[in-house]
Amino acid sequence: MTDRITLGLCGDINFISARLLNYPECVFPISVSAPETEDSVTYISLEPSDDVRMLDRYVNVIAEYIIDRYEIRLLKRILAENFDHLSVVAKREVLKSVECLADDPELGYQARKQTVVLSVYDYLKEDSTMLVDGFVAFRLKDYEALLKKLAEALVERYEAHREYEEFISLLKYFVGIQKDRPAMAHVLVVKEGGYVILDAEGKDITAPCFADFLEGEVLLTEEAYDDLLISVLITLAPEKITVHNKQFIRNDELFATIFRVFEGNVMYCGECEFCK
Repeated sequence: MTDRITLGLCGDINFISARLLNYPECVFPISVSAPETEDSVTYISLEPSDDVRMLDRYVNVIAEYIIDRYEIRLLKRILAENFDHLSVVAKREVLKSVECLADDPELGYQARKQTVVLSVYDYLKEDSTMLVDGFVAFRLKDYEALLKKLAEALVERYEAHREYEEFISLLKYFVGIQKDRPAMAHVLVVKEGGYVILDAEGKDITAPCFADFLEGEVLLTEEAYDDLLISVLITLAPEKITVHNKQFIRNDELFATIFRVFEGNVMYCGECEFCK
């Protein structure tokens, strides 16, 4: 590794002030110069000598700077080249959701930063002067490959969310068109698995409700019970729903969906006769 490292940044004096001079953990013996012949480039030079920790901190700051300045730009290009089926609005939503995967061990911020750090070290083994724009354009293939995987994950997440919202809207529609809706239904969550449905008077109507969706004797899995419950409630379309034995719920997403579909008309019971 060289005794002197020089970075060339195109018109970005903020990097110097925000990252290198004002960041308490990154106080380096650096020099800053802007040659008259190259008005658009600012050069930052570091002499790490034998202080490996200083060099590590410096390279980490470079990696953070590259992510802060270039990552969204690179992601926009990746979305434009690989996901042209998405609208401009959809792509904007995808970009806004980057932080949702910030802690992902493979695609999160630290994983992306480490990829950049390794590429910076590889470059500095060959050359002591780095023009950052050129480095990002030509020497960050591993980082760009990781960003493509990140984009794919974000798009998949966005499309799954959109499909879920469309599903919720469809269920709300089906509930709204049902006629002769009962005033109340009680859903008892069974500790051993499954559900019991009672009408407003407390009469067990589970069997006739389930019979509309089942043929003969069927051994239901837990997942099948969940699908059956949402189907029954959509068809029954009660004005209000009370859920009993909340502590036995195994599928939180199912009940989150029920709450969304019957917006404002579902409640959990604290403790009552049915709960027992």
